[in-house]
Amino acid sequence: MAFKKRRIFDLREVQSQQRLEKALEAHRSSNSTAAFSVPSHSHSRRHRRLYRLQQIWNWFTESLRNYCQTTSLHGFSYITRQDISRQERCFWLFVVLSAIVASISLVLVSMYANRETPTVTVIESSHFPTWNIPFPAVTICNFNKISKNKALSLMKSMQLPPNVTSEHLQQLFNLTLLPVGNTVSNKSLQLYDHILNMNNLTLTELASQLSPDCLEMISRCIWKGINTRCESLFQRITTLEGTCCSFNYFGALTNNFPTKIAFQVPKRPYRVTGCGYPTGLSVLLDPMVADYYGTFFSGFGFRLLIHNAHNFPDENSETKVVTSTRESFVRINPESTYATRDIRRMDLKWRNCLFGSERKLDGLRRYSFINCMFECRMRMTLQICGCLPAYVANNGTYKVCGVLQLNCIIESKRLYSRALANLDSPLSIVRHTTSFPCDCLPDCESNLYVSESTMGRLDASYSSSRNYCTFYSNHTDSILVHVFFSDLMSTRYRMEIFQNWLSSLASFGGLLGLILGFSIVTAFEFIYFLTFRPIFNYINRETD
Repeated sequence: MAFKKRRIFDLREVQSQQRLEKALEAHRSSNSTAAFSVPSHSHSRRHRRLYRLQQIWNWFTESLRNYCQTTSLHGFSYITRQDISRQERCFWLFVVLSAIVASISLVLVSMYANRETPTVTVIESSHFPTWNIPFPAVTICNFNKISKNKALSLMKSMQLPPNVTSEHLQQLFNLTLLPVGNTVSNKSLQLYDHILNMNNLTLTELASQLSPDCLEMISRCIWKGINTRCESLFQRITTLEGTCCSFNYFGALTNNFPTKIAFQVPKRPYRVTGCGYPTGLSVLLDPMVADYYGTFFSGFGFRLLIHNAHNFPDENSETKVVTSTRESFVRINPESTYATRDIRRMDLKWRNCLFGSERKLDGLRRYSFINCMFECRMRMTLQICGCLPAYVANNGTYKVCGVLQLNCIIESKRLYSRALANLDSPLSIVRHTTSFPCDCLPDCESNLYVSESTMGRLDASYSSSRNYCTFYSNHTDSILVHVFFSDLMSTRYRMEIFQNWLSSLASFGGLLGLILGFSIVTAFEFIYFLTFRPIFNYINRETD
């Protein structure tokens, strides 16, 4: 039986090993002869420095070569492979550098998009319970701004100059309490100011005395199906529409409820636990047609302003018009927006919104974008006229405009009765405005009350016989209004950071992994090959 021959050793391997040993001996001998030479001091120092730099460069290139051969990054291994041509290695070097530039560019684009859109608002739930949302404020403003009976009674008691008649005074009432349209002659204003001074009256006191009373306009009130005294629900407030009656309003610094029932007033807005008109607010309104004295409308009725309980009622509110001999159903579909804790911890210049307690306003209790814009318009009017109109919110520190400033109020009404003061500017200027007026920022958390209404003819005899209501009125011009939530569920939005640290890490890792195959382990490999491994090699060679 023949046995297969087997080599004891390979001659080529022995020869290569011998050549390696000879090279090491030559290197050691050269180092020893260099050590015995005695060059100059500066030349030896320069030589040692260059030698160390050469060693560092050799270690760096060797570590980088080893890293390219062992790393899992795409394309790096082809740069140092010896079994391919130089042209192929240059091609792969170009591909790797292009991939690095592309990945860095995409990461920078992602970071820029994150800076441009730091926050995002998404729908969290379409089944958010409505009992977690406060009931809106309902402000009722009569078409009639001046009570005829009060005006006639006041005319009889006022002292007038010899050349002024009651008819002339009646015209002056309309001019001063309804400042709209053309300006008034200075002669008429001076005369009317003289009349008020004779009777020790100011324009604010006159407006309060001549405005219709809430208890006369609102006959009956039902809240959550329970017959309630209207004076404990509604208070008189001053708005851009004049004096109105507001329910569930907590925007002012103080309330106007009677002192005897002040303890019954809640400290926070009302809430409801159901939907439908039996669970909301129902009021029977009397337009007092016979008491009409001055109005902007051709009919008889009221304006309903539905707004947030802490917001000033202005043109931003949901507005509904109810007319006489009608029954109106106002259905509200609330929407709530809240911000996460990360938003609150976020820098103000990035989140670009404010919470209600982060800034104080002069005449209103809580910050909101609508309240801030209202006070912004008031400051503009204050700078122009030096005073505020008599029928806007005032904390008592600003001068109230009198009769002599009426023309200035009429000319500047564009400022305090509009959302923006530059409505007459081109749309391109308004659209490209970089900041809000008066540094007013949007709300981080808010409640929006979207409403819709239906109405029909009111049958007083049928209304008085309903089980849910004990309304009864002898007036044929009465108005029955129901304000309620239309559903038990609502939509809730969540404002959150567009990219937090975890999502940013995932985004950057996805981009780098898609193009380069980059990961946390490859980053550690890069640090290892450029720091720890050269240090260990240097220590090992020094010991040898």
